[in-house]
Amino acid sequence: MNNKRASKWAAGALAATIVTSGLGLAAPYANAASPFKDVVVGHWAEKHITKLAMQNILKGVAPGQFNPNNSVSRQEAVIIALRFMGIEDEVNKSGAIILPSALIVKDDYKAYIQLAMQKGILNRDEEIALATKEKGKEWGKSAATREWFTRLLVRSIGKDADARAAANRATSFPDDSSIDPLMRGYVNVGVGSELINGVPAVNSSGAKITKFDPTAALTRATASTLFSRAEAKLAVAYSGQVTGTLMFASADKLTLLFQDGTSKDYAINSSTPIYRFDDNPSSFSALKLYGEVTVITSADNRVGYVEQTSDTAKVETHEGTFKLLSSKQKRITLLEGTETVDYFYDDTNKPKVTDANGQAMALEAIPTDVPVKLIVDAFRAPADRKILSITVKQSVSNKSGNGTVVSWDATARTLQLKDSATSATDSYTLSTNATIKKDGINVSLEDLKTGDTISFEVKNGAISSIVIVKSQFATKSGVFSSLDKTTKTIQYTIAGKLNAEYLADNVVAKIEGYADATLDDLLKDDAITLTFNDAGKVSVIAVTGRSVQPLNGATILDYSVNAKTLIVNDALGNKYNLDVTATTRIDLNGTKLTIDQALPYLTAKGKKINIGKSGTNAVYVSIVAKYAGTVTENNTAAKTLKLTLDNNSSITISYNSPIVDIYGVNGKTMADVKVGDIVTVLLNGTQDQVSSVLVQKNVQFEFVSVDTTTNKLRAKRTDGTVEDWTIGTGIVLQDENGAATTLAGLNSANLLNVTMSGSTPIKVKAVTVAYGRVASVNTAGATIDLVLPSGTTVTKSVGATPLVLKNNVPQGSLVAIAPDDRVEIRKDESDRVVIEIITPLRKSFWYYESASRTLNVLKKDLSDTDYSYTLHPQVYIHQGTTVLTMADFKNPDAISLYLLRGKVVEVVK
Repeated sequence: MNNKRASKWAAGALAATIVTSGLGLAAPYANAASPFKDVVVGHWAEKHITKLAMQNILKGVAPGQFNPNNSVSRQEAVIIALRFMGIEDEVNKSGAIILPSALIVKDDYKAYIQLAMQKGILNRDEEIALATKEKGKEWGKSAATREWFTRLLVRSIGKDADARAAANRATSFPDDSSIDPLMRGYVNVGVGSELINGVPAVNSSGAKITKFDPTAALTRATASTLFSRAEAKLAVAYSGQVTGTLMFASADKLTLLFQDGTSKDYAINSSTPIYRFDDNPSSFSALKLYGEVTVITSADNRVGYVEQTSDTAKVETHEGTFKLLSSKQKRITLLEGTETVDYFYDDTNKPKVTDANGQAMALEAIPTDVPVKLIVDAFRAPADRKILSITVKQSVSNKSGNGTVVSWDATARTLQLKDSATSATDSYTLSTNATIKKDGINVSLEDLKTGDTISFEVKNGAISSIVIVKSQFATKSGVFSSLDKTTKTIQYTIAGKLNAEYLADNVVAKIEGYADATLDDLLKDDAITLTFNDAGKVSVIAVTGRSVQPLNGATILDYSVNAKTLIVNDALGNKYNLDVTATTRIDLNGTKLTIDQALPYLTAKGKKINIGKSGTNAVYVSIVAKYAGTVTENNTAAKTLKLTLDNNSSITISYNSPIVDIYGVNGKTMADVKVGDIVTVLLNGTQDQVSSVLVQKNVQFEFVSVDTTTNKLRAKRTDGTVEDWTIGTGIVLQDENGAATTLAGLNSANLLNVTMSGSTPIKVKAVTVAYGRVASVNTAGATIDLVLPSGTTVTKSVGATPLVLKNNVPQGSLVAIAPDDRVEIRKDESDRVVIEIITPLRKSFWYYESASRTLNVLKKDLSDTDYSYTLHPQVYIHQGTTVLTMADFKNPDAISLYLLRGKVVEVVK
C-alpha cells in the first residue's frame, strides 16, 4: 500500500458532493482515502469510484459508505446508466409513472426505470419475462448479473444494433453455452469494444482459463469501473470536467491549455487524487508535460480528481539557431541547417523562456546566433500552432570573476566552476576561440586541471578566456639540458644552475602546435615548464619558448637526399625550404619510419604530406591518407569540408560524393555531417578528395556477455539491437574511471559507453550503475543517500546539473526525487549523471516460470498482452526487509514491480 498517499488523503476530505443512498447530496466522509471510507487507498477500483463520484454519477449506501464488494442491484445500475449518459435531468418525477406490475421497484427509482424504457436501454418485454422467470424476487433489488449488465452498458453507448447483428456469433469463452442466447450479441460487442472482459478461472483439469461467468452477480466496484472505462465510448460533458494539454505541474497548481488557445490554472494540494490512464495512482511530479489531462472540479471549484489520460506529448520540438524576433508579428525565426523557418507565439500565452541553467529570461533578451529549442503545440491545425516554451541551450550571461575548477572535460570543452564570490557551482562551455594562459603564456586545454584557481571571463554564457592563477600541481620553469630514459631523469638549468628531477612513468611532452610531441622532440636549450605529480615526479614537460607551425596538406616539390632539404608548397601556395634533421619524426598514417624507409615518399613529387616546422627545421613529416579532427565548416555548395585537427591547426578538403558512415543510421550524405562532429576522413588515392567520412558517436549499450577465449564482446542497444564485436588492439577498453581494463573486467553490473567511428567501435568504457531506495536527498550538497538491495546505505554525489528523469520526462532538478523513490544513478553516453526515478507497476501475482525466469501477472482484460515480465539476474525480491523467493507468492497476491531496461529489478510483496 502507498502509505504516503494514505496520509495525504487523511489530511482532508475530498472537496466534492456525492449522491447518497437517497437522491439528495451529502459531503464525503472525512479522513477517508476516497469519497467513501470503505474504499481504501490502493483499492483496485479506487480511481473509477472517485471519478464517477466527482461526476455525480455514483451514490453511497450511507454517508461516506459505498460497500464496493456488495452486488449492484438492477435499479441502481439503471440510475448509474442514466447519469452516465447525461440524461438524468430528463427524469419526470411528478408525472404519471406506469410500470408493469411484474417489475417491483422501489418508489424512488420508478421514474428512472420509466425513462430507461423510453430511451431504449431497458426493454419492457425482456424485463417482464425476466421478472416472471424469477418469481418470488423483487426485480429492482435483485443483483445485476454480468450478462444483464453488459446489455445495459452496450445499450447505454448506443450499440444495440451492433449487438443484435452479433447475436448469432459464438463468443470466445469456454462457457459460451451458459450465456443466454438473447445476451450473446451484447457480450460479443461488450468484449469487442473493450467494455468488459472475462474472469480468471481453472477448468476441471486444473488449467488456467478465462471465462465469462454470465450469471455471476456484479459488484458495485466492478460496475463503477465498467462505466468509468465506457466513458471513452460516449461523448458526455459532465459538470466541472475539462480536458486539456498539461503545460505546468507543481505541488499546488496545474495549468491546462485548451484547443481554443485559452489556458487555466487549477489549485491542487496534497489531498488531490491524481491518477493515470493505466489506473495507477500518481502524483504531480509524475505527470507528463504536454500530455492530455482531465480535471474534475466540485461546485465550489475545488479540484477533486486529476487524470493523465494520455502520455503522448501533443507538442513538437524544433531546434536551430535563433536569428530574429518580430514582436509586431509575434514571430521567431530560426536557422535550421541551411534554411530559415518561422514560428509564431501568442501574447496571451507568451512562451516561457529559460537558459541552459534553468534561469528565466525575457523573450526579448534572447541574443542572436545562440542555439535554441522550441516546444510548439501539435493539437491545433499546422497554420495555427504556437510556441509554448523556448530553451536557450547555453547560458547567456556576461561576467568575469575568480573561481576554482570543479571538473573539466578538455574533449567536450565543458567546465564546472565554483565561483569565489557566490560559492555557487556553474557549468560553462569553453568558446572555440577561448584562450588559456599561465604565467603570461598561452597553454593548451590539457594544462587546465581540476582544482586549479583561475580568473575567467564569460561572454554570452560561454567562457572566452581563462588565466590559471594557481595550479593544483607544483611547477618549475627552466632551460632543457638533457634527458635519460634509462634512469628516468631530466636535467635542466634555472639561472644557470643545473637541476635534476625524476620522471613519472607516464610523463608527457607538450609543444604548442604539436599534438603528438614526444620526449624525443625536446631540443637542448628549449625553455620548459615542468609539472610535478603528487609523488614529486615530473608528469608534464611543456616547451614554452618554441612552437611548431603545422603545414597541413602541403605538396612536395622536391627533396635533396644529400642536403636533406625538403621543398614544399603549403595549401596556399607558399614555398618552404625545410631541413630534415636527425630529430625529425617521419610517419606513415601514424607508423614511424626511418629516413631510409621514408625516402620513396619524400622523393615523390606532388605527394601530399603534413609538416610541422619550427624555424627552418621540419619537426615532423606525416605522410597521410586520412585526417582526424572536428568539423568546423561543411560547405555543401562548394563541396569542401574544413576540420580542426588535434594540434589545433585546420585543413580544408574537397569532396564529391563520399561515403558517410554514422553508426545506427543508413543512407546518410554529406548534408548529415554537422559542425562540431568529430570525424575521421579517409582520402582517395591521389590524396586530393574525401573518399569516406566516419562520424564519431557515443552510444550507450547494455552489457550482454564476453568470451575471453575469442575476444568477443556482446552488447545490446536501447532499441534491442545486439552487437557482436571482436576486441582487437585497435579498441581501447576502460573502467569507469578511464583506466585501462580487460574484457574480463566488464560484467553484467555495467552499462557500456561505446565510442563508434562510423560503424567501428574504437573505445569501450564501463559505466557502473547504482540502484536502490532513496533514503534522503541533499539538494544543496547535490548528494543522494541510497539504500542498496544489500541493505547498505551509500552516499552518491550527482553534481550540480544531473539529468533527472521519470517516465522518460525530464523533471528539472533533485527536488523531484522523494524519500522511498526507487532510482537508478548512472552516467549517459556523454558522461552526464542521469538519475531515473522508476515508477512501480501495481499488479496481482498469477504464476512464475522458473526455467525462463518469467513472472506472470493477472491480465486486466482479454486484450491485455502486458502480463509477463523477465526477472533480472540480480532481482531483489522482498516484503519489507524480509528477503523472499518467488515460491513465497500466491495467486492473487498484490505486488509492485520495478523495471529497468525491460527486466524486473525489484519485486515488493
